[in-house]
Amino acid sequence: MKLQNNDACASILHRRGVTHGQVSIDEPCHRPGECIPSYDEIRKCWQTAFPVHLPGLLLPEVEKYASAIRDALHIMRRVRAGESCADILVEAPFLSRLEPDFDLLSPVHTGDKQEVEKIVFDAVKSGELFAEDLWMKVSRLSFVDEDDSIRFRFSYGMEMFKNQEDDPLREGLAAELAARVFPECNIVCDSELLIEILKNTLNFSPVFVERIIYSNAPSGGAQFHQDVENDHFGIVYAQLYGITAWLALPRAVLLQHVQDYLRDDGSDIFSELRQTAQHEGHLVNLLESDDQGALEILLNATPAFTHRLIDAGYGLTLAPGDVLLLPQATNEHCCWHSVFCLDDAPGHSLSFAMTRMP
Repeated sequence: MKLQNNDACASILHRRGVTHGQVSIDEPCHRPGECIPSYDEIRKCWQTAFPVHLPGLLLPEVEKYASAIRDALHIMRRVRAGESCADILVEAPFLSRLEPDFDLLSPVHTGDKQEVEKIVFDAVKSGELFAEDLWMKVSRLSFVDEDDSIRFRFSYGMEMFKNQEDDPLREGLAAELAARVFPECNIVCDSELLIEILKNTLNFSPVFVERIIYSNAPSGGAQFHQDVENDHFGIVYAQLYGITAWLALPRAVLLQHVQDYLRDDGSDIFSELRQTAQHEGHLVNLLESDDQGALEILLNATPAFTHRLIDAGYGLTLAPGDVLLLPQATNEHCCWHSVFCLDDAPGHSLSFAMTRMP
């Protein structure tokens, strides 16, 4: 991805009311396997917390699951129109995918302001209750009216105390539930080439948990963040429909660019942040905090900083069939990332955490 000036063929980076400029889109890979880096290159990126881009790797699987992807886009359209996802899931073909192993219970409300709907399920085996408190949560990605991005997250138990729970049974059932509602989850799980790459990179065959189905919409996407969780090693992200633009780089590199930018920038809006950035420990604490203050503006709403990262080579685009691996082992060793939608219509993608079999 490169910056462009007044190019009619360029795409516009616009998110949550801020236009960051025009960019060219990377040429999609139409021959899976030919565009993939070597195993040595992949391991080197992973070990240094850089993103791993695997262009076109899942193209055959995306074509195989075209019908399921259309079903998912249909769910997303109806949810955006205000329909209850719980009502949609009791219709064909979704109810037959769930029965007889998952009973849909009444939706609950958690008080999360970004929540659209949280649906709880029981797992049933041979007609008997097998596990409780599995759930799918539909949420908005932001509070900005023009951003219609949503996500469907599958998990179990208490959200606020998830790190205190260790229940491999329900974790596996939540993953199965995701694949029942969205069968295209199997695109990731059944790719022999992807599994081989991950085994070679991680030195073990990962289990895919905390499954999220993303639909980034025009003028939307995710702001800079990391996804570090206990016992998770990283994220595998697969683009299934639409095109997204990314900024992705290790935390240490991101912090260095913040410090360098602030040294060169003389605007009053960042005067306090400039003082904070002189002490790397204080800047780290601010980056990892829930309230980033002016740092959030710099990272997510300052086009000049976005241009700096793209010019430095930390921007890329993902087309259908592309995979992005994001190291997320610890706060110190992780890849921070930010996402933009480049299409005129909402897209569809998968984001799975990777852990080791207990």
